[in-house]
Amino acid sequence: MTNYDNLNPKSTGRAVSGVIIAVLAVIFAIGLTLAGFLAGRATAPAQAMPTAVVVVGAENDRAEAQAATGSPTAPLPVAAVSTSERPVEPSATPTPTIEPPTVEPPTAEPTEEPTPTIEPTPEPSLSDESPLTEADLATLYEAWKIVADQYDGELPPLHKIVESLISGSLRPLGDDYTRYVPPDIAERNRQDQQGEIEGIGAFVKENDEGLFEIVRPMDGQPADLAGVKAGDVLIEIDGQSALDLSFDEVILLVRGPRGTSVHLTFLRDGEPVEFTIVRARFEVPIVEFEILPAEMTGGQTIGYVHLTEFSRTAEKSVLGALDQLLAQGATSIILDLRDNPGGFLDQSIAVADAFLPKGVALYERNIRGLSQVFQTYDGDVAETIPLVVLVNSASASASEIVAGAIQDRGRAVLIGETTFGKGSVQQINTLSDGAELRVTIARWFTPNDNSIDGVGITPDIEVETPDTLGGPDDGQLMRAIEYLLTGQ
Repeated sequence: MTNYDNLNPKSTGRAVSGVIIAVLAVIFAIGLTLAGFLAGRATAPAQAMPTAVVVVGAENDRAEAQAATGSPTAPLPVAAVSTSERPVEPSATPTPTIEPPTVEPPTAEPTEEPTPTIEPTPEPSLSDESPLTEADLATLYEAWKIVADQYDGELPPLHKIVESLISGSLRPLGDDYTRYVPPDIAERNRQDQQGEIEGIGAFVKENDEGLFEIVRPMDGQPADLAGVKAGDVLIEIDGQSALDLSFDEVILLVRGPRGTSVHLTFLRDGEPVEFTIVRARFEVPIVEFEILPAEMTGGQTIGYVHLTEFSRTAEKSVLGALDQLLAQGATSIILDLRDNPGGFLDQSIAVADAFLPKGVALYERNIRGLSQVFQTYDGDVAETIPLVVLVNSASASASEIVAGAIQDRGRAVLIGETTFGKGSVQQINTLSDGAELRVTIARWFTPNDNSIDGVGITPDIEVETPDTLGGPDDGQLMRAIEYLLTGQ
């Protein structure tokens, strides 16, 4: 922090500018390879073409789309989860495979706060392949020297400057999904992948007005017990306005260690309502399943499977649910992918495989020559049982892979709303300070070779999403039951 009580402000400015310039030099020297990659000239190792989790979110990522509440299954696609490497043959066109990743990517141990190492370093020398030039960096150093010398105010911490520089340098790509995730947010994402969360327990979305709206509190969790309701709009967190905060900032402020409290103010029907909620630690189930009540199904034995995210355990959880439902005599299945923002690519293929016989699940391509076919195979438990799939506008990414494959191949009808429309694949790269760089590495296409990016998947039967999912007041669910009973 600059000491503005110093009697020689110009001397202080020169010192600060020197520190900033040194840090910028270090950062850009370290980032030269990254710059080349962003220019589209870097190549993956021949034996490990990175493929991705399908990451969801115009501004945020799956694990970040977790409820400002501490839930790892945020319904709006505003964020995703992790990464993997898929072994391929060292050729221009990788051999088609649906084998799950065999190598987990190395991850650096995150630190509480990255501390730049300020050491003398030569000016970075950029290759001809980089989209940056030495003149560009010289201008950057010049600009920040002027800021340090002249700015009438407190300069931000150096790590904040560096984070802003990295984030800002990605904007010209014009891709909301290629983005930088600071160390604290990245660490939270990694913790969320373990399945246990500390927070208030509610699903949240960023609505059309850019406000943070509760989709529904989790049954029996702190938000539910306190009286938070679906449709409540968060406006304050511990007295601080939430209106100008990012999704990540809201999540970090609302979540916290179990046993601690947070004071939240919501708008409900135009009037403020306040709650002091004690945070708790809880595990969010990936799959919820049941035989639907006979009074809803006319006495028919209809199994219901709600998959909330494509985490590392999605395939295992879905297959386990199907086994139990079939053992209970289920004669048809409703697969609910509503509010599912996506997750791991290999898990989406595996879940689709549970319902589909042999055939194409999706195509994956990129401008570097990748052209890969993912397939499903015969022999799974739910390939012939009558099936309906529920989707809505928050069904994204990996959810759309499953829904698109099932629809294109005529396996079942989709009921609900047009899906989110995310047809790209991201690789999550862990940086040395624990931050993450998420990079779009490919696009995917349905079995009929359609791109859903920015368009979504239109259901066969359109029904508006209800305020509350589940139960006899859920119009989409009741329409699915009707279709299974009548065939139309």
